[in-house]
Amino acid sequence: MIVPKNWRRFWPVAAITVAAIVVVVVHVAADRITREAPNYSLIEDGLWLGGFVPEPPPGCGAVLNLCESEDPYHVGSYKWAPIRDAEPAPDLDWLREQVAFIESERSAGRVVFVHCRNGVSRSGMVMAAYLMKREHWPRDKTLEFLRSRRPGVRPHPAFLQLLLEWEHSH
Repeated sequence: MIVPKNWRRFWPVAAITVAAIVVVVVHVAADRITREAPNYSLIEDGLWLGGFVPEPPPGCGAVLNLCESEDPYHVGSYKWAPIRDAEPAPDLDWLREQVAFIESERSAGRVVFVHCRNGVSRSGMVMAAYLMKREHWPRDKTLEFLRSRRPGVRPHPAFLQLLLEWEHSH
């Protein structure tokens, strides 16, 4: 192999360049491997269900927060309706109010994000009630549909009972 005479002058630059490229490749790979997926799921076009996140899904114009803590962000239309993920379940009037908020925001053409701490129980209950009313579906069919979009959805037993009451009230 023939090595140019002036190679000795340029090898440090080449070594630093190669090292920098390796560092960038390793950093990008580590970031992709360790990055958590956003804690929200698209239920249908313009309707998201999820957990507590630093910012809502892209394009979101309305948020219904069911957590006991307020979000670090606000969007054009924001409602904080905190409940505990435990007994007793809220009443039907409370549930009607949350469903009415979702209906109103969807009618206005806004992208809606409904969430609680983990995106499993409280938000699952409210999203199920909204879909049950709109689609005239029974509770179990609605939960099956939601789980096809967000597999972890499993409302607290007290909320499941409230959804049965909801089913019979419509």
